[in-house]
Amino acid sequence: MGLRDFLSRRRKTAESSDLEAAWVELRQTIDDSKVTSFRACSRNGRSWAEDPEAVRAIAATIGRIMKDTAEGPKDSPAR
Repeated sequence: MGLRDFLSRRRKTAESSDLEAAWVELRQTIDDSKVTSFRACSRNGRSWAEDPEAVRAIAATIGRIMKDTAEGPKDSPAR
């Protein structure tokens, strides 16, 4: 195994750990919410499910929606 192979494997392990951590965050957010299903798609040709940033963005979006829902309406009603 050459140095390039070693460094590539090391980077993949770090990326895999980051992706796994992102999925843990998403699962926790879903468990804390009333979400039963969702759909997501990618815009760059790469699966969102393999992109830690995309997985975290979905978790953040669900979290914001749940927070806003719990806080109630922010605008005063129209007259």
